[in-house]
Amino acid sequence: MAVLKAINGHTGCGRIKDYLEKGGRALLRDFFNLSWDEVEDKGLDAALKDEVDWALEMDALRHDYGNDRPWKGQRAITFRHYAISPDPSDNIGLEGLRELTHAWVKKHFSDYQVAVVYHDDNRQGIPHAHIVVNNTNLETGRRLHIPNVLDMNRSLQEVAKARGLTVFDNEMPKGRAGRSDPRTPPRPRTRWATYINKAERGILDAGGYSWVSDIRNRVSVAKVLSRNEGEFMRILELMEIEVAENSTQAPREDWIFSLADQPSRKVSGERLGMTFGKIALTERFVRIGSYHPDAASSRAILSMATDAVEIKDVAELGSLAKAVETNAQYSIRSSGDYGRRIETLQRRMEREPEAKAAAKCAERIQELAEAREYASRHSLVPDGELARRHQGSGSDRWQYGPQRSGNRPQRAGQSSAAARRDSRDRQQEGRSR
Repeated sequence: MAVLKAINGHTGCGRIKDYLEKGGRALLRDFFNLSWDEVEDKGLDAALKDEVDWALEMDALRHDYGNDRPWKGQRAITFRHYAISPDPSDNIGLEGLRELTHAWVKKHFSDYQVAVVYHDDNRQGIPHAHIVVNNTNLETGRRLHIPNVLDMNRSLQEVAKARGLTVFDNEMPKGRAGRSDPRTPPRPRTRWATYINKAERGILDAGGYSWVSDIRNRVSVAKVLSRNEGEFMRILELMEIEVAENSTQAPREDWIFSLADQPSRKVSGERLGMTFGKIALTERFVRIGSYHPDAASSRAILSMATDAVEIKDVAELGSLAKAVETNAQYSIRSSGDYGRRIETLQRRMEREPEAKAAAKCAERIQELAEAREYASRHSLVPDGELARRHQGSGSDRWQYGPQRSGNRPQRAGQSSAAARRDSRDRQQEGRSR
């Protein structure tokens, strides 16, 4: 079966392009309704595709139609990112995946700019497709209506079935949650990201030791540092946490965490909070935008955590886990990010008419301030500003000298075919000079 995943984008396309193409990881790229089109330009020199900067073209078109502006008080969904992962049992090659992807893209996004980037950097080396769809309809100029992902997945199964590939039923009968054939789960114990019950809270408030909090703190560090399940399990081993599957009779699939030196002290992931459950963690590992500290910070955090576990410094481990979770929650990547997040919350607090909401902002400001102090003391984030790519889509980005060939966007009122011909002419003219 082919599996479809979907993610909303809220920025310019430069970051997702860098991610998909960095380090030469892209096996191949296909384009639709850009300065190259897989249908209209079939038979031309494919080397011209190398000069297509699809991120700039998408950003420019979206800006021309004003579709990068907030909508009804919400920040704009600037693009939609889909990932198609074929079933390993189908033994599908790159060309087979391209044919499947092209058919699905043409079925749903024939009037949108689309870039497809193919990878095979998973554990099995199986090719998979990343599809980036700009939010602007080329015919109407209107924003993309985001379809129901379940309906889109059903459609993908139909396209796959027509090509003799294995498919699965999207309908979800009752049963256990989190397995390879998803079933409708009962509600989880809690929807709090971190859940502390009354008994645990009482122990902590009295300054006592809670083994549940101890496990949660160790798992907190592991989940923020890990990029896949294998790393997660390895870090938990270093943190002296053992992991087992919960009972097959349990309604929701989950992991059971226990202290290696006290195996009777064990707790399920979702009992610690929704973000600690197996279902949420598995989704985190495959999510492209998941937060991770940089390499140097990760080494420092892991070293501090393992040292605290070894000498049983529960207080230090708790402070570290709290700072790491705060950094993840607010995507802190450099020391300067703390100030920006705090300033944003301060402005929101000043505008907030309700006392309860203003108090919540004050609480978050305090969390960030404490995390900043702790991170600074232990050098857990880079001191300087990280390089910030120009992600804005303002018109000034088009006024700094002549454009490279292939990068000029389609303008309002210009047909996609005309835009592609114009771009090809510029590319060929540049090659002849």
